[in-house]
Amino acid sequence: MSSAAKSTTKGATGTAPKATGSAPGTTKSKIIAVTVGSPTVNKSLVFVPADVKANPGDILQFQFSQINHTVTQSTFAEPCQPIQASDPTAAGIHSGFVPVTAGASTVTTFDVPVNDTKPIFIYCAQGPHCQLGMVMAVNANGNETLAAYKSAAAKAEKSVPAANFKGGVMGSIPAADAVPPPV
Repeated sequence: MSSAAKSTTKGATGTAPKATGSAPGTTKSKIIAVTVGSPTVNKSLVFVPADVKANPGDILQFQFSQINHTVTQSTFAEPCQPIQASDPTAAGIHSGFVPVTAGASTVTTFDVPVNDTKPIFIYCAQGPHCQLGMVMAVNANGNETLAAYKSAAAKAEKSVPAANFKGGVMGSIPAADAVPPPV
């Protein structure tokens, strides 16, 4: 995917976020594409990649594939629950539900800036997707690993969406510029 791919955001046309330069000797910021879902039924409940390392200034660009998914942040300790359930003051991330039909000429995106290297745990709040393994981690570390988060998510009683859209910018890119979803 080109970092200069045209993007449409909430009715305005612009350019997808570009990675910006950094001070000499520091890591250059980048756009990290994450595919959300897949058109293949037995592979549809995925974030690819699911275990991401990101630096401050990077942008996580969630690219939605078929069906209806969310990108919702939780804590490690409470998977499948929005982060605001345990910390009402947390900014959090929630794309809202993003339905996608087959054969679309554009791919819906949700661009989330990375502000620091603290771990971020993400799940899909659609039905039981979280419990079925549709989770991911950004900057997981120590005992708070993706595998441990996924295991805890499988035991969650229910999956709850966040109340409000937050933490990123919705847009779209031409399907030809998107990372192909896993099949």
